[in-house]
Amino acid sequence: MPAISQAFRCFDEVARRGSVRKAAETLHLTAAAVNQQVLNLEATVGVPLFDRLPRGMQLTTAGELMIAAVRRSQRDFDNALSQVEDLRKVRRGHVNVGVPYATAEHLLPQVIENVQKSHPDITFSVRSGNGEALQRWVANGEIDVAFCLRRKPPPGVEEVRAYAQPLGVVTAPGHPLTATPRLLRLRDCLDHPLIMLSPEMELRSLLERVDPRLNRLGRPLVETGSVPMVRRLVAGSQAVGFLIPDNVAEDVDAGRLVWVALEDQGAALYSCIYQRSGYSTAVAMGLFLEALDAEINRIRERFDTRHALRLQAFAT
Repeated sequence: MPAISQAFRCFDEVARRGSVRKAAETLHLTAAAVNQQVLNLEATVGVPLFDRLPRGMQLTTAGELMIAAVRRSQRDFDNALSQVEDLRKVRRGHVNVGVPYATAEHLLPQVIENVQKSHPDITFSVRSGNGEALQRWVANGEIDVAFCLRRKPPPGVEEVRAYAQPLGVVTAPGHPLTATPRLLRLRDCLDHPLIMLSPEMELRSLLERVDPRLNRLGRPLVETGSVPMVRRLVAGSQAVGFLIPDNVAEDVDAGRLVWVALEDQGAALYSCIYQRSGYSTAVAMGLFLEALDAEINRIRERFDTRHALRLQAFAT
């Protein structure tokens, strides 16, 4: 997409690269031209936007405020151009989205594939991070939409859709904990070897709120920041892990893992879509959100069916 102005483009690139020379190389301009654009912008604002340090260009406090505004403006400009193109019946557009690392591994590739089957010219930019970073990127205009576990959004960001994502126990097929139909609570799992996400991971902190006794068990068998590692280690052992449907749908469908929802009250989680307040959804983004909604609902229906059959077997 074209930049709103050359000054904004140069300012943004210097902020990203931390160097006028590196920004000039990226933009295919001379360093003098890039530097002059930055100086012109600083003259307009009336204060320095960068500290000129021996190790490079570093944004001042005023620069941080300006770069957030510039990036929001560029996102809005790109969105408006995309909508104009849609009005001209051009079957293309761009989706700028942020998701957790585990979602980027399985769920999102399937959604993108589904969109591109009917709209092959829609392009995607995908960033991954934790929920706090994703919401911050939305607020700063670095991404248009974030999908993550529910949390209080920062000013200027709003929750627009929510999907139930109950926390559940994950085991290998035939594990004694899940082989017999019964309702499970976290306390039922604590006598088994545990493959746990690291303390800094959001699911781990949520799990500890479900049952504080988890904190008193000592070191788990394995502690990791990798959801794929949890799945792999659980599938090949008698250990148990704790994940949400989004994390394990593919392995459960393939029969490599068994997932059972925890019945603890605090295990009822939600994943939500967040966007800037007042954001006007472009057609390409709308198509993506429809495909995301459809894929999440397909996963939920499969897990709900398994859960209902499990409850039926428990009742009988």
